[in-house]
Amino acid sequence: MSREASLARRLAYAYYSVDQFLVAKGKEKKINYAELSILYGLDGGEPASQKELAEQIFVPVTTINTIVKVWEKQGLLIQVPVEGKKREKHIILTEAGKQYAHDHLDYIYQAEEKAMKMTLEKYSADFVEALEFYGESLRKCSEENEEQGE
Repeated sequence: MSREASLARRLAYAYYSVDQFLVAKGKEKKINYAELSILYGLDGGEPASQKELAEQIFVPVTTINTIVKVWEKQGLLIQVPVEGKKREKHIILTEAGKQYAHDHLDYIYQAEEKAMKMTLEKYSADFVEALEFYGESLRKCSEENEEQGE
């Protein structure tokens, strides 16, 4: 195995451990991974459409749509038309939705902040930019391979 392949595998395993943390904590809070991901995406404060949210958190739009409908009925969120776009709506958490997010995400935010502080003590913040670059490069290379029929 090449050095690059070995490092890529280590990075994938590190990502899986982050993902497993979220899955395990979601189970503790009785919320599934897709719901947790959507809540995390919406709790950032910026309104997003279902399509934008799907691109950010990698949950299918159909799954997001199903959950949004349920949460809208429960009063956790509202959908507001996007100015200048006929069918697009932004999803916004209501006060009840913000409390729901707080109840389900605070433990993640606390752990993320502590882990980031520990990481920044050892590495520079450039590692985040490097991971973003790697993810974009991986996507781009995959698309090129598909175009070439590989």
